[in-house]
Amino acid sequence: MVRASLAVDAEIADALSKLAEAKHMTLYSLTNQILQTFVEMMNENIEPQDVKALFRAHVLLRDLDAVVLPSEFMDMLIADLYTVNKEKLLERFRQLGRDVGKVLKVYAASVEELFELAKTVGQFFPLKRLEVRHKQMKQYEIAVLGVGSRPESTQCVYESVKAILHEYGYKTRNETVGKGIIKCDIEPI
Repeated sequence: MVRASLAVDAEIADALSKLAEAKHMTLYSLTNQILQTFVEMMNENIEPQDVKALFRAHVLLRDLDAVVLPSEFMDMLIADLYTVNKEKLLERFRQLGRDVGKVLKVYAASVEELFELAKTVGQFFPLKRLEVRHKQMKQYEIAVLGVGSRPESTQCVYESVKAILHEYGYKTRNETVGKGIIKCDIEPI
């Protein structure tokens, strides 16, 4: 085994030393684990900023007590429930949005921070595109692609999105909701 010295910023070295001590590890062992993990990820074309985003998604999903299921299964389940009791299902999704909105406010205090969080965390979900365009003052246009492969799923997601935005003091207008597509303007309530 070849030993080499690496240079790092003093504050990183200090943080690593404290972490190694807290974990009852040698600094050598800790840094080797960290570097080995990142070398393996980067060899798979995963960049360090992707890991940060994945970690944020993990923490958020953990705090939401989320269960991850394949999107095709969820689309079929939603479509079935939609035919049985559409209004009850949509109300459940609105309640989900209100609940999720309250948790999201811990991570993103403003609607602008929410948009950044959505862009970061959204890359780990079936979303194909999320665009937010600032129109004027506190008005925005939102376009989301890849939110369900059935119109029923997209409508349910939209109900949740509206409720999340309401938690941030915003309402939607000029909405277009179709299979996998949500486009709307938002403005303060």
